[in-house]
Amino acid sequence: KPNFRTSPWKHQKRHRLRQNEDVKVDRSPATQARSVATRERIIDAAEGIIVSEGIAACNTNAIAREAGINVGTLYHHFNDKLALYRAVVADGMQWMQGITGAIVADSTAPETKIAAFIAAFVGLTEERPWMPAIMLREIAEGAPRLDLETMQHMRGIIGNFAAILAQGQQQGVFRAIHPILAYESVVGPIIINAARERVAAQPHRQGTDMPMLVSISNADMLAHSQEAARRMLAPTRSHLAPVKESDS
Repeated sequence: KPNFRTSPWKHQKRHRLRQNEDVKVDRSPATQARSVATRERIIDAAEGIIVSEGIAACNTNAIAREAGINVGTLYHHFNDKLALYRAVVADGMQWMQGITGAIVADSTAPETKIAAFIAAFVGLTEERPWMPAIMLREIAEGAPRLDLETMQHMRGIIGNFAAILAQGQQQGVFRAIHPILAYESVVGPIIINAARERVAAQPHRQGTDMPMLVSISNADMLAHSQEAARRMLAPTRSHLAPVKESDS
């Protein structure tokens, strides 16, 4: 019976591990590009499955099949389902952070920037229709699955909105309002309506006579949201000049 404490196999294994530490990993541009492309395919495949089945019930084998890879490759890029879920959320938020950041940097008027910000969120519901459902679920459950790194992207989106709001306030075209309240008033209805549309689109709910399930086009939602934001942020008389109290 071999003595595993003194067996040369163990020492050979250690020697191989030391040798592997010296092996240079292929970091060529082509290899890195393939790795990025594979990661993106995994995230794309995971988006729909996670939303439809939930993070707990979704199957990594199904995600791997959808991505056209083996499950080992999936775990090479992501340690577990939670890491993959966070990557899906971060991918959507980072995408939105970049778009809204470009809007902030634009030289147009604050009113135009707010309208563009709203258009970007309506576009999000078209480009990444799974995102509203995830956002509502995380908010309702206290965001237990999102780490600080993932949340930083949301912070960046809100920060971009706050920057537009501050520009408008400095120029006197927006009234004084807390940026979080303004952000929730602008973004909240868009996210809720997108989630509601997912409910209305389910086949077994088609043709039901329920106001909650009526279809609202993105064009109508965009026009409504932009007009609501314009009225909400418009300076009032009390912001333009102090109103004296009546002596009567």
